[in-house]
Amino acid sequence: MGGKVQPQMPPPVDTSVQDKMDASDAKLAKEKEKAIGLKKKGMHGTILNTGTGIEEEADTSSSLLGGKKY
Repeated sequence: MGGKVQPQMPPPVDTSVQDKMDASDAKLAKEKEKAIGLKKKGMHGTILNTGTGIEEEADTSSSLLGGKKY
């Protein structure tokens, strides 16, 4: 009759792979957020005037068959 064998501890888990996966997931999420932000901006970034609008008076005289109506 033999003695009981002591259970051995499992080998240590290598966490470097999990750390790399977490870093790549964070990078992917950041890139997705940036892409979504660019899509939201759209053509809004091409407007050349400010939020106050154009302050110059508009030329509203209409023409009548090529001649100017005063």
